[in-house]
Amino acid sequence: MENPQEATIEAGFCPEGMELVWEKPDTLTGNRMHYCPGCSHGVVHKILMEVLDEMDIQDKTIGVAPVGCSVFAYNYMNIDMQEAAHGRAAAVATGIKRMLPDRFVFSYQGDGDLAAIGTAETIHAANRGENITIVFINNALYGMTGGQMAPTTLLGQKTATTPRGRDAESCGAPIRMCRCSPRQASHAASPS
Repeated sequence: MENPQEATIEAGFCPEGMELVWEKPDTLTGNRMHYCPGCSHGVVHKILMEVLDEMDIQDKTIGVAPVGCSVFAYNYMNIDMQEAAHGRAAAVATGIKRMLPDRFVFSYQGDGDLAAIGTAETIHAANRGENITIVFINNALYGMTGGQMAPTTLLGQKTATTPRGRDAESCGAPIRMCRCSPRQASHAASPS
């Protein structure tokens, strides 16, 4: 049975003597989140949807979510959502934005999707200056499939496949995706 206090708070009712400090925006569904304890997905969903609500662009927003934990975003975000094949969210978001230029389009991707199979799509979308937003959830391991090393796993970080920690000699260095944009590098190198 549902907790009656939870139900009244969700409906915007505040018990006597208490001040309501947060109310779920319409951009979030009422679905209970299933993410693992300590995972940042729930917090990022909340912040992202609060911003869309404040900007009053719920009906003008399209999110793109690929496989992995990110695919469940459509369960929690009350906006138009499109699923994408593994690693292809930036490409799908690019196509949507080019067809619907008046929309706010974003992809919501984890490190396995964005920094492994989707590296090329991500870097090339950034290099072309596509007018999309990419939300990158980097927890530095493959969380959904057992905690294996990901391309962004830090040196020394222990995972299911690197029990003694990531070693640069045998595993290579972590990919720092936010610093990989060729467009960013060319702007930094160009004279002012």
